[in-house]
Amino acid sequence: MSLSQEELLRSQILQTAQQLYERHGIKKVTMDDVAKAVGKTRSALYYYFKNRDELFEAVMFSLVEEVKNEMEGVINKEKGLEAKIHAFCFAKIKGFKKTRNFIAAIESGLDKDELSKYSAIMWNVHQHMMQAETALLKKEIEHAVASREIPEPDTDALETLLFVLLSSIRGIRRESAIEGYKNLWQNGVVMLARSAARELGL
Repeated sequence: MSLSQEELLRSQILQTAQQLYERHGIKKVTMDDVAKAVGKTRSALYYYFKNRDELFEAVMFSLVEEVKNEMEGVINKEKGLEAKIHAFCFAKIKGFKKTRNFIAAIESGLDKDELSKYSAIMWNVHQHMMQAETALLKKEIEHAVASREIPEPDTDALETLLFVLLSSIRGIRRESAIEGYKNLWQNGVVMLARSAARELGL
């Protein structure tokens, strides 16, 4: 289905803002800068986004969708639920270069107060990412149930398992940067994926 002119322009604004954030950091990018780069007036931007914070949040949510789509592509290359869980965990911990670079760029030059200002937006983005990842994993588990690869899991047990899985991934990713642990994360991913698969009846 083709996008309308309004949808195309909104997408263009988000892509342009993202590129400017990466190049200059969020602190230095104004609505005027984005409007000029898009080739529109500032009032045209305000039709879609009422201020800089709303534009920034929209860019971040757009990035979440990009990451989710990339993650889905990684998972779809695998056969079998355990392999898909492993691929998901591996991709999450290794991370996508684009995401890492973007987060580093937008935080560049921000002082403590400014970081605090954007923390609420980043928390909302984090929550959205968790929901998107949970939905993605649930879809793969539903396919595994439909194909009789695994039995139907208990709803509460599944919610707990996914919470533990996603929380563990974040923990491994954080600790893998520490000297002495950075060479253990790949074995940790294998163990985590295998444990999740066993809990699901594989």
